[in-house]
Amino acid sequence: MILMEVKLTNIVDKYVRPDREFISSDGLCYLIEIDNKRILFDTGDQGIILLNNMQILGINPKSIDMVIFSHGHWDHTFGIEALMQSRDDAPTLKLIGHPNVFTRRRVKNPFRRLTTYLKYRWYNLGFPTLSQEIMEKLEIIKIIEPYQITPILTTTGEINEWKEKPCKIDSLTIELEGKFVHDDLLDDLSLILKTKDGLVLILGCGHAGVLNICARAKEIYPDKEIKKIIGGTHLVAFTDEEDLKYVANQLETKYNKPQLYFSHCTGLKAIDFMTAYFGKEIVKKFRVGDTLTFEC
Repeated sequence: MILMEVKLTNIVDKYVRPDREFISSDGLCYLIEIDNKRILFDTGDQGIILLNNMQILGINPKSIDMVIFSHGHWDHTFGIEALMQSRDDAPTLKLIGHPNVFTRRRVKNPFRRLTTYLKYRWYNLGFPTLSQEIMEKLEIIKIIEPYQITPILTTTGEINEWKEKPCKIDSLTIELEGKFVHDDLLDDLSLILKTKDGLVLILGCGHAGVLNICARAKEIYPDKEIKKIIGGTHLVAFTDEEDLKYVANQLETKYNKPQLYFSHCTGLKAIDFMTAYFGKEIVKKFRVGDTLTFEC
């Protein structure tokens, strides 16, 4: 059997390697090199940061074949405009995500909406408004069900039933059918990479809840064990230590202690808790400039 090597690189994140001039960011973007394709998982929050870190890593924007969005929040989507502007005459770029990714969002409370605008200088906290010129260079593929990117890379699809507690945000609304309504974050999806050793889960924010995402992965691949969980888990939302303890216990007893590579919205409190619970051999930070390789 001929094995394929898949490489995952962190391009945009709040945690950075100190040995190079990366710029840290509240956003997230990973590069997946698989089957002679270069796939971005999200595009970060600022194009200037995305392009700076890509340049340091020697990644040509024209070499990107596809972008998959974990969900539609600004810190995962706003880098797309600069990416497209740097591609010149490159072929049409595929964008894959839930239908709710490609719309606008805003803060629910009017006062907080104003303070958010003053802080970030923009009103829309969802997908950016792109020019017609850029839109003509995009092929947007909207998915709800699990979607096979390659024979070994699949999306979880929409997770709309939560047996376990999700990591949601209740302060945002989303524009659907011309009206702003409560945002249930149904567009949150993760990636499942099937390796020779088992499953690797790659999360953007994990708003669906890391345990619900694990359950979905096992629904899709019931005979495969989850070996690694990588990315933002939004455990920062779990301020009660009992919630963190429950997640850790389930990862240990139900999923046999997968390795945890945390980044983005996991939160230092959650990282410290999980490190104390599992140990440094299992829990690590996944920083800008870090790479992981998998035999598939």
